[in-house]
Amino acid sequence: MPPLLRNGPRLAAVVALVATVSSACTIGSLDDSGAVADYPSRGLSILAPGSVGGGWDSRARGIGSALTSCKIIDEDVTVTNAPGAGGTIGLARMAGREGDPYQLMTMDTVTMIGGAIQNHSPVKLSELTPVAGLTVSTSAIVVPARSPFHDLRSVLAAMRKDPKRTSWVGGSLGGPDHIMVAGLAKAEGVSARKVTYVPTGGGGEVLNLLLSGASKVGISTLTEVRPQIEAGKLRVLAVSGDKAPEGIDAPTFGELGYGDESVVSVGGVMAPPGLSDDEQRAIVRVVDRMRRTSCWKRALRQNDWKDVWVPGKKYGALVDKQQRQVGQALTAVGLGS
Repeated sequence: MPPLLRNGPRLAAVVALVATVSSACTIGSLDDSGAVADYPSRGLSILAPGSVGGGWDSRARGIGSALTSCKIIDEDVTVTNAPGAGGTIGLARMAGREGDPYQLMTMDTVTMIGGAIQNHSPVKLSELTPVAGLTVSTSAIVVPARSPFHDLRSVLAAMRKDPKRTSWVGGSLGGPDHIMVAGLAKAEGVSARKVTYVPTGGGGEVLNLLLSGASKVGISTLTEVRPQIEAGKLRVLAVSGDKAPEGIDAPTFGELGYGDESVVSVGGVMAPPGLSDDEQRAIVRVVDRMRRTSCWKRALRQNDWKDVWVPGKKYGALVDKQQRQVGQALTAVGLGS
């Protein structure tokens, strides 16, 4: 049995990733020596490999706004979207921009690695040039306000009774949302293969399927569903993290006995393959300056993101580690190839 998985009722014992993230948060400033002094000398393009309004899109636009609004760079920043196939359409596009330091891409480690495995992508995330890990998102399990489910335990009881009819909607196939649902099923003695899970590209798709009644339960980043929670259209049943964010009245997964940080997907930035060490350092230097601005700190608050800093090769090492871990986890819960 892979080391990520053990018998027991807790989700944390089913899927546990990245125990090193907390220590990564304390990594200090990047050494600027050897960086390309005049970077960027022209406009940057940031690719969001997901739908408009989704987590990757929000991160791309937050980075672009912080770079320009807080005067980190004088050049323009363009954000484009390439949704689909768990982010692997964007991944392939980035791989095709080999050697171009002016093309960046936002992503999340577990989400994109899982998407690549599930979609049999010929390109691995580890083939790109790592820039930095910047955020960890709060996840939320939600139901429509009219739902008969008022807590997570009632959802899990219904899933044990009829897993196919207790349909879930969340992010991409093989991503952290999918892994979490599969882990919850396994913890309740239900085969992950029997659970109905509808993958989406994020953004408004999760909301539409929930509010239309097509799916019973949703799992998403809190920033994507908070407006509907505050509007009274969705009810939040549980959240990840040490404690519920401000304005959210819900227990954490840990308080419910399912693990506080069961799946840690570190959101960040990658660049195309084939860059020199100097080019990589230059991009990291710019991102490091960006993350210190009031503009970026405002984006963190607005999106319920936790601030982390895992620069350059350290981020690459994390991607390599999670490549192995996610593959083991997906196989163990019946989602691997």
